[in-house]
Amino acid sequence: MSVTDPIIDPVGPVLQTGEVARAVADAAVIDNAGRRVDVRDRGSYVRIEVEGGECVLRRATIADELGRPFRMSELELIMPSFVGRIDTSSDVYRFYHGHTSTPDTDQKGARA
Repeated sequence: MSVTDPIIDPVGPVLQTGEVARAVADAAVIDNAGRRVDVRDRGSYVRIEVEGGECVLRRATIADELGRPFRMSELELIMPSFVGRIDTSSDVYRFYHGHTSTPDTDQKGARA
């Protein structure tokens, strides 16, 4: 597979172009070490695609890349879309494929 081949089953955010999008793209490479991360600049937006069915973005990494404090709510303001499912907290966003098992679900994510 060449680097130009598309990632199969990518996950990740779509962000409006700008300073935060650039910092998030750089943070995605750091926070997802060992996975292929493609950043596709489409002019008015940036598509971040991570292989392996999971993309993790950490607030601290984004803040380091920006060189200033950062709140994850800033990401929400410039993220019109994303690929996959999403788990959010004040420190980590996780985009993923598949199901998350909880005490009231079976292994496939269906209600028991």
